[in-house]
Amino acid sequence: MLTLSPGARFAIGICITLAIGISSGAVVLTHAIPAAWISPVEAWCGIIAFVGSAAQTGLQGLGMSNANKVAAAQSLPSDQKIAIAASAPEVSQIVTTREIAQAAGPIGDGAKVVSQ
Repeated sequence: MLTLSPGARFAIGICITLAIGISSGAVVLTHAIPAAWISPVEAWCGIIAFVGSAAQTGLQGLGMSNANKVAAAQSLPSDQKIAIAASAPEVSQIVTTREIAQAAGPIGDGAKVVSQ
């Protein structure tokens, strides 16, 4: 799996943001570079911004690890975690507290959630 350090991803993001700023006209190049260079630089920045944005999205997706997914799931309330687990077809029963089992309901996936 392709992984990049957070520092490298940050540097790539800064370059892409700069390319977006130049290609959109938010960063004015007049008097910063020779006038003959402005048009080609803006054009290339537009290309870099488009391709870089797509590549950065792909890098974020490839950088997802099980640890990232677990960390994201930890922010969910326990009743939502149980509902997600109960909806999986390979889960036959979940034993939890009485309150959560009652909140899950007696029908559908909620029937899989029981208390001791």
